[in-house]
Amino acid sequence: HSSWLFALLLFGLCSCLSNSKLSIYTSMGTNSWDVINQGHPRLIKLMDNFGDAPTIKNTLPGVVIQGRIYLADQPTSGDPSAAQNWWNQNSATILSNPNVDYWEGYNEPDVNTLSQMQWYSSFDAARVTIMQQNGVKASIGNFATGTPDVTNATIIQAYYPAISAAISAGGILGLHEYSAPYMNSSFDDASQTGWLTGRYRKLYQQYLIPAGLVIPLVISENGIDGGTCAITGCDIPGGWKNFCSYWNSPDCPSTYMQQLEWYDSLLLEDNYVVGSTIFCEDISGWDDFDITPVNPDLISYLDDCC
Repeated sequence: HSSWLFALLLFGLCSCLSNSKLSIYTSMGTNSWDVINQGHPRLIKLMDNFGDAPTIKNTLPGVVIQGRIYLADQPTSGDPSAAQNWWNQNSATILSNPNVDYWEGYNEPDVNTLSQMQWYSSFDAARVTIMQQNGVKASIGNFATGTPDVTNATIIQAYYPAISAAISAGGILGLHEYSAPYMNSSFDDASQTGWLTGRYRKLYQQYLIPAGLVIPLVISENGIDGGTCAITGCDIPGGWKNFCSYWNSPDCPSTYMQQLEWYDSLLLEDNYVVGSTIFCEDISGWDDFDITPVNPDLISYLDDCC
């Protein structure tokens, strides 16, 4: 009996999903498998490599998998039949990977003007409908950090048709949230919202919750990015590794992890947030963003939250 009980406890420990909402954005590899096998994240975002999805699902029962297919071209003008063209281009990949729960369309579309947002709303609404007809679900939006403009009600409301369509079809919303030089650099403790991290709360509290459009949310990219320095006043390009000297920390990965834990504390307060995928792991060409050196701290944190 004792051996049976030990096996049951061991299985229970290994099969649970982390209570943390942090996870990884990955093209898969040894480092990502370490996070999956040892940290048990509740969410994974896969980029262009979906072959491991069945094994991920078997390893982590209940895990949510979001998929992004890289698009060399994202037409954002003309007839929104672009949604049908998108489906024609990507349907073979999507239908052959049923273990991916939600599929992104465009990545970080330009929605600075009302006409751009109206077009994108039509595109995403049409994409959701086409996908629903084919038995698959969409992640809509996936807007860049600092967008859409939450100070412009007309632009936000122009996207409501896409959100309504996604809610009806069981889809989710994607937003990106980066910051620099710290994860909380734009966060206002008084309002408990931010212009970079925590910005999603402005969208939900000011618009989606009052409008009855509370759609499940994935922060589909997050982390430190010097591209946000124009907003916060720093002057360091690139990802978290480039900030180690600025942070003046003897253990830079742990310093970054502490900031990610702070971000997780926000996400855990909002039930509509599914999770957030840190950019990035096992994706070539992004070495200064790559979180492999953070893995020991990340895995320990995720596992402790299990």
